[in-house]
Amino acid sequence: MKKLLLTTLIVVLTIIVSQAQSTWQIINSPVNENFVSVCFTDEMHGWIISETGTVVSTSDAGNSWVSSHIPNVYYESIHFSDNEHGCIVGWEETLADSSLILVTSNGGNTWSFVNHVKVNRFNDEFFINNEIGWAVGSRGELNMNCCYYTSDGGNTWSIQNSILVAGAELFGVCFRDENNGQVCGTDGAFFITNNGGSSWALGISMPLLNLNAIYNWGALTGCIVGEEGIALYTINNWYQYIETVTNTTENLNGVSGDPVTNKLWAVGDNGTIIYTPSYLLGWTVQSSGITENLKDIQMLSETNGWAVGDNGTILHFSPLTSISYSDENKIEIYPNPVDDKLFIYLNNPIKFNQIQIFNSNGKLMHQKNIDNYTEVKIDVSKLSPAIYYLKAIGETAIVNKKLLVR
Repeated sequence: MKKLLLTTLIVVLTIIVSQAQSTWQIINSPVNENFVSVCFTDEMHGWIISETGTVVSTSDAGNSWVSSHIPNVYYESIHFSDNEHGCIVGWEETLADSSLILVTSNGGNTWSFVNHVKVNRFNDEFFINNEIGWAVGSRGELNMNCCYYTSDGGNTWSIQNSILVAGAELFGVCFRDENNGQVCGTDGAFFITNNGGSSWALGISMPLLNLNAIYNWGALTGCIVGEEGIALYTINNWYQYIETVTNTTENLNGVSGDPVTNKLWAVGDNGTIIYTPSYLLGWTVQSSGITENLKDIQMLSETNGWAVGDNGTILHFSPLTSISYSDENKIEIYPNPVDDKLFIYLNNPIKFNQIQIFNSNGKLMHQKNIDNYTEVKIDVSKLSPAIYYLKAIGETAIVNKKLLVR
């Protein structure tokens, strides 16, 4: 009986937590290409790259995007350590030993190809700060594991491998600090280091599936996702792992979370998004509204995140949930971006009775009761420059708008 009650409680808690979450919203993309990687340095600034080298960037939390193109293919990952310093890795698809590394120091306005000893390809990179980073992939005809290291922001790189394993191509890398990190890849490939990669050791034995991505946070916790819906969780810095129930068999390609709350999200093929508030509760499937393969995800907080995938797919995790409404019930806000006075036009026949403004973490910043007004003026001059979410509450609908305060 106790076991049954515990199981029932866990199910109920999972449902409650799932229902309390924000929703994934489809964002209009400036290009229809297969996106493979996303990186945001804060809630305003983000970059996305496609497999064929189109970079789209935003400086206003996705309200607008700027596109540019980098020649050569194939690109796999983009990473920024701050708003200016970034790195892209990949390879020239038609050539052997054709790895590519590019860096920028001006926010992606220009990119420079970096000379390095070529390997087959790079699949992922990770920077712990503006200077120190790692890139992983494969080299040689036997697809041996390959890790490169930089200490000058990506301008020069040196190879680090101390253990070479055939057929152990690496797909993911993540470090907790300048010394402690792990990499994962083909058929359960898993290596660890505690000296910044000067030497690597074989890690714990993993399931013989492709491990596609790794995310570490805090001093001890981490998660790896991969083929057939596998998700591995650690609470002791990968000395051991717990295989968690994901409720999906789709390949999982990316994982990220909120380090403050330990909540995790993972994305995969056929529009799969799964979420867990704790490895003890397992994962629940969240609706993405799409069937495209999702390739990467980055969560900025428990209520703000981004996911990208095939055919120009961009998804934004918003702290507010909209109730369905028809076109004539939309509201208009202007100016947007706004400096001080915000005007809200409320298009009847909906009777709106309250306006709320939330920050990106879901905290209520302003509330105004109204009485079926058609136009409302709000002073937002005391709000810090950031992205906010405006919520108009009516008798038959709730309408959300994204708001940028300058």
